[in-house]
Amino acid sequence: MNSPTQQKAPEVTRAEQKRVRDLHSKKGRREHNAFLVEGGKSVAELLAADWPVLAVYASHEAAPSLRDATARRGMRLHEVSASLLTSLSTFESNDSALAIAGQRAWSLQPLRAGELTLVLDDIRDPGNLGTILRLADWYGVTQVVCSPTTAEWQTPKVIAASMGSFLRVPLLVRELPEFLAQARADGAEVLGAVLDGENTHRLGQPVAKTAGAVLVIGNESHGLSDEVQAMLTRRLTIPRFGQAESLNAGVATGILLDGWRRG
Repeated sequence: MNSPTQQKAPEVTRAEQKRVRDLHSKKGRREHNAFLVEGGKSVAELLAADWPVLAVYASHEAAPSLRDATARRGMRLHEVSASLLTSLSTFESNDSALAIAGQRAWSLQPLRAGELTLVLDDIRDPGNLGTILRLADWYGVTQVVCSPTTAEWQTPKVIAASMGSFLRVPLLVRELPEFLAQARADGAEVLGAVLDGENTHRLGQPVAKTAGAVLVIGNESHGLSDEVQAMLTRRLTIPRFGQAESLNAGVATGILLDGWRRG
Protein backbone atom coordinates (compact mmCIF):
# COMPACT_ATOMS: atom_id res chain seq x y z
CA MET A 1 0.00 0.00 0.00
CA ASN A 2 1.39 3.35 -1.04
CA SER A 3 1.78 6.09 1.58
CA PRO A 4 -0.55 9.06 1.11
CA THR A 5 0.89 11.94 -0.84
CA GLN A 6 1.54 15.02 1.24
CA GLN A 7 -0.96 17.72 0.31
CA LYS A 8 0.65 20.92 -0.88
CA ALA A 9 -0.71 24.39 -0.23
CA PRO A 10 -2.66 25.60 -3.25
CA GLU A 11 -1.06 28.06 -5.62
CA VAL A 12 -2.50 31.56 -5.52
CA THR A 13 -5.67 32.24 -7.49
CA ARG A 14 -5.75 34.09 -10.79
CA ALA A 15 -7.34 37.07 -9.05
CA GLU A 16 -4.50 37.18 -6.52
CA GLN A 17 -1.93 36.91 -9.28
CA LYS A 18 -3.59 39.80 -11.10
CA ARG A 19 -3.47 41.95 -7.97
CA VAL A 20 0.25 41.34 -7.61
CA ARG A 21 0.94 42.12 -11.27
CA ASP A 22 -1.23 45.26 -11.07
CA LEU A 23 1.32 46.61 -8.61
CA HIS A 24 3.99 46.63 -11.30
CA SER A 25 2.43 49.86 -12.59
CA LYS A 26 1.88 53.26 -11.02
CA LYS A 27 -1.80 53.07 -11.91
CA GLY A 28 -2.14 49.73 -10.13
CA ARG A 29 -0.30 50.97 -7.04
CA ARG A 30 -2.66 53.91 -6.79
CA GLU A 31 -5.73 51.76 -7.40
CA HIS A 32 -4.79 49.21 -4.71
CA ASN A 33 -3.08 51.74 -2.40
CA ALA A 34 -0.17 49.31 -2.06
CA PHE A 35 3.23 48.42 -3.52
CA LEU A 36 5.61 45.47 -3.88
CA VAL A 37 8.62 44.55 -1.77
CA GLU A 38 10.73 41.86 -3.44
CA GLY A 39 13.48 39.49 -2.32
CA GLY A 40 13.80 37.38 0.80
CA LYS A 41 15.92 39.82 2.83
CA SER A 42 13.72 42.81 2.04
CA VAL A 43 10.53 40.89 2.84
CA ALA A 44 12.00 39.74 6.16
CA GLU A 45 12.87 43.36 7.02
CA LEU A 46 9.37 44.47 6.07
CA LEU A 47 7.78 41.86 8.32
CA ALA A 48 10.03 42.88 11.24
CA ALA A 49 9.20 46.58 10.82
CA ASP A 50 6.21 48.59 11.96
CA TRP A 51 4.71 48.72 8.48
CA PRO A 52 1.39 47.43 7.12
CA VAL A 53 1.74 44.17 5.18
CA LEU A 54 -1.19 42.86 3.14
CA ALA A 55 0.17 39.58 1.75
CA VAL A 56 3.37 37.53 1.58
CA TYR A 57 4.35 35.03 -1.12
CA ALA A 58 7.37 32.74 -0.83
CA SER A 59 8.82 29.83 -2.76
CA HIS A 60 8.59 26.42 -1.12
CA GLU A 61 12.34 26.58 -0.47
CA ALA A 62 12.29 30.04 1.18
CA ALA A 63 9.00 29.66 3.08
CA PRO A 64 10.44 28.09 6.27
CA SER A 65 12.53 31.20 6.97
CA LEU A 66 9.43 33.44 6.85
CA ARG A 67 6.84 31.29 8.64
CA ASP A 68 7.51 32.60 12.13
CA ALA A 69 7.49 36.25 11.01
CA THR A 70 4.17 35.91 9.18
CA ALA A 71 2.69 33.92 12.06
CA ARG A 72 3.58 36.70 14.51
CA ARG A 73 1.53 39.05 12.35
CA GLY A 74 -1.35 36.58 12.19
CA MET A 75 -0.92 36.24 8.42
CA ARG A 76 -1.08 33.35 6.01
CA LEU A 77 2.13 32.70 4.11
CA HIS A 78 1.32 31.91 0.46
CA GLU A 79 3.71 29.20 -0.73
CA VAL A 80 4.24 29.06 -4.49
CA SER A 81 6.63 27.53 -6.96
CA ALA A 82 9.80 29.47 -7.76
CA SER A 83 8.68 29.80 -11.37
CA LEU A 84 5.34 31.35 -10.40
CA LEU A 85 7.05 33.67 -7.93
CA THR A 86 9.39 34.93 -10.66
CA SER A 87 6.43 35.47 -13.00
CA LEU A 88 4.77 37.62 -10.31
CA SER A 89 7.91 39.62 -9.61
CA THR A 90 9.46 42.56 -11.44
CA PHE A 91 12.87 40.96 -10.89
CA GLU A 92 14.35 38.95 -13.74
CA SER A 93 14.67 36.12 -11.24
CA ASN A 94 13.10 35.86 -7.79
CA ASP A 95 13.20 32.44 -6.14
CA SER A 96 12.68 33.63 -2.56
CA ALA A 97 9.81 35.98 -1.66
CA LEU A 98 7.73 39.04 -2.37
CA ALA A 99 5.19 40.95 -0.31
CA ILE A 100 2.39 43.44 -0.83
CA ALA A 101 2.97 46.39 1.48
CA GLY A 102 0.30 48.91 2.41
CA GLN A 103 0.78 52.66 2.43
CA ARG A 104 1.99 54.65 5.40
CA ALA A 105 1.68 58.40 5.84
CA TRP A 106 4.77 60.04 7.35
CA SER A 107 4.43 63.27 9.31
CA LEU A 108 6.68 66.24 8.54
CA GLN A 109 9.32 66.51 11.26
CA PRO A 110 10.29 69.89 12.78
CA LEU A 111 13.67 71.33 11.82
CA ARG A 112 15.90 70.97 14.88
CA ALA A 113 19.43 72.09 15.64
CA GLY A 114 22.00 69.48 14.67
CA GLU A 115 19.62 67.66 12.34
CA LEU A 116 19.41 67.60 8.57
CA THR A 117 16.48 67.37 6.18
CA LEU A 118 17.39 66.20 2.69
CA VAL A 119 15.39 67.76 -0.15
CA LEU A 120 15.26 66.28 -3.66
CA ASP A 121 14.41 68.58 -6.55
CA ASP A 122 13.19 66.57 -9.56
CA ILE A 123 15.32 63.43 -9.07
CA ARG A 124 13.99 61.29 -11.92
CA ASP A 125 16.10 58.14 -11.80
CA PRO A 126 14.56 55.46 -9.52
CA GLY A 127 17.98 53.94 -8.83
CA ASN A 128 19.29 57.30 -7.66
CA LEU A 129 16.29 57.83 -5.41
CA GLY A 130 16.68 54.40 -3.81
CA THR A 131 20.40 54.96 -3.30
CA ILE A 132 19.77 58.37 -1.75
CA LEU A 133 17.26 56.84 0.69
CA ARG A 134 19.89 54.30 1.68
CA LEU A 135 22.47 57.08 2.18
CA ALA A 136 19.99 59.10 4.23
CA ASP A 137 19.45 56.06 6.44
CA TRP A 138 23.21 55.48 6.81
CA TYR A 139 23.97 59.09 7.77
CA GLY A 140 20.99 59.59 10.06
CA VAL A 141 19.08 62.15 8.01
CA THR A 142 15.87 63.23 9.77
CA GLN A 143 13.64 63.06 6.67
CA VAL A 144 13.61 63.30 2.88
CA VAL A 145 11.31 65.80 1.19
CA CYS A 146 10.74 65.31 -2.55
CA SER A 147 9.31 67.55 -5.23
CA PRO A 148 6.15 66.23 -6.95
CA THR A 149 8.25 65.57 -10.07
CA THR A 150 10.71 63.31 -8.27
CA ALA A 151 10.42 59.61 -9.11
CA GLU A 152 7.63 57.74 -7.33
CA TRP A 153 9.26 56.15 -4.31
CA GLN A 154 7.01 53.02 -4.35
CA THR A 155 8.36 51.83 -7.71
CA PRO A 156 10.05 48.42 -7.49
CA LYS A 157 13.42 49.88 -8.57
CA VAL A 158 13.39 52.45 -5.76
CA ILE A 159 12.34 49.89 -3.16
CA ALA A 160 15.05 47.46 -4.30
CA ALA A 161 17.79 50.11 -4.41
CA SER A 162 16.89 51.42 -0.94
CA MET A 163 17.68 47.99 0.57
CA GLY A 164 15.00 48.41 3.23
CA SER A 165 15.81 52.04 4.09
CA PHE A 166 12.37 53.18 2.94
CA LEU A 167 11.10 51.55 6.14
CA ARG A 168 13.14 53.87 8.37
CA VAL A 169 13.51 57.22 6.60
CA PRO A 170 10.40 59.42 6.50
CA LEU A 171 9.73 60.49 2.91
CA LEU A 172 7.26 63.21 2.03
CA VAL A 173 6.22 64.98 -1.18
CA ARG A 174 5.88 68.77 -1.02
CA GLU A 175 5.95 71.82 -3.26
CA LEU A 176 9.57 72.82 -2.69
CA PRO A 177 9.45 76.64 -2.95
CA GLU A 178 6.79 76.78 -0.21
CA PHE A 179 8.57 74.20 1.95
CA LEU A 180 11.94 75.96 1.66
CA ALA A 181 10.42 79.38 2.31
CA GLN A 182 8.95 78.03 5.55
CA ALA A 183 12.27 76.42 6.48
CA ARG A 184 14.00 79.78 6.11
CA ALA A 185 11.28 81.48 8.13
CA ASP A 186 11.88 78.91 10.88
CA GLY A 187 15.57 79.83 10.97
CA ALA A 188 17.00 76.86 9.13
CA GLU A 189 19.92 77.16 6.77
CA VAL A 190 19.03 76.09 3.23
CA LEU A 191 22.00 74.69 1.34
CA GLY A 192 22.05 73.58 -2.26
CA ALA A 193 24.45 71.52 -4.36
CA VAL A 194 25.43 73.62 -7.40
CA LEU A 195 28.37 73.88 -9.81
CA ASP A 196 29.44 77.40 -8.86
CA GLY A 197 29.22 77.52 -5.07
CA GLU A 198 31.62 77.41 -2.12
CA ASN A 199 34.21 74.63 -2.11
CA THR A 200 32.95 72.16 0.47
CA HIS A 201 36.51 71.03 1.21
CA ARG A 202 37.42 74.52 2.47
CA LEU A 203 34.49 74.94 4.78
CA GLY A 204 34.96 74.16 8.44
CA GLN A 205 31.35 73.05 8.58
CA PRO A 206 29.99 72.15 5.10
CA VAL A 207 26.45 71.80 6.36
CA ALA A 208 25.69 74.12 9.26
CA LYS A 209 23.98 72.83 12.39
CA THR A 210 22.28 75.89 13.84
CA ALA A 211 18.49 75.84 13.86
CA GLY A 212 18.46 72.78 11.64
CA ALA A 213 19.67 72.55 8.07
CA VAL A 214 18.18 71.62 4.74
CA LEU A 215 20.35 70.21 1.94
CA VAL A 216 18.90 70.31 -1.57
CA ILE A 217 20.02 67.96 -4.35
CA GLY A 218 18.92 68.75 -7.90
CA ASN A 219 17.98 66.96 -11.09
CA GLU A 220 20.59 64.63 -12.60
CA SER A 221 20.87 66.68 -15.83
CA HIS A 222 19.68 70.20 -15.01
CA GLY A 223 20.54 70.69 -11.36
CA LEU A 224 18.36 72.84 -9.13
CA SER A 225 15.40 74.72 -10.56
CA ASP A 226 15.48 78.53 -10.54
CA GLU A 227 12.68 78.66 -7.97
CA VAL A 228 14.60 76.42 -5.60
CA GLN A 229 17.91 78.23 -6.13
CA ALA A 230 16.19 81.47 -5.12
CA MET A 231 15.50 79.90 -1.70
CA LEU A 232 19.12 78.95 -0.91
CA THR A 233 21.03 80.61 1.88
CA ARG A 234 24.29 78.91 0.89
CA ARG A 235 25.56 77.33 -2.32
CA LEU A 236 27.88 74.34 -2.07
CA THR A 237 30.13 72.76 -4.69
CA ILE A 238 32.11 69.54 -4.64
CA PRO A 239 35.42 70.50 -6.32
CA ARG A 240 36.32 68.77 -9.56
CA PHE A 241 39.88 67.62 -10.24
CA GLY A 242 39.33 65.69 -13.47
CA GLN A 243 37.30 66.12 -16.66
CA ALA A 244 33.93 64.54 -15.81
CA GLU A 245 31.04 66.85 -16.61
CA SER A 246 29.06 66.09 -13.47
CA LEU A 247 28.54 63.69 -10.56
CA ASN A 248 25.80 61.14 -10.19
CA ALA A 249 23.14 62.54 -7.84
CA GLY A 250 23.55 59.65 -5.42
CA VAL A 251 27.35 60.04 -5.34
CA ALA A 252 27.09 63.80 -4.75
CA THR A 253 24.60 63.21 -1.94
CA GLY A 254 26.94 60.74 -0.25
CA ILE A 255 29.90 63.15 -0.41
CA LEU A 256 27.89 66.03 1.04
CA LEU A 257 26.33 63.92 3.79
CA ASP A 258 29.74 62.63 4.77
CA GLY A 259 30.98 66.22 4.92
CA TRP A 260 28.04 67.13 7.15
CA ARG A 261 28.81 64.32 9.59
CA ARG A 262 32.53 65.10 9.65
CA GLY A 263 31.74 68.79 10.14
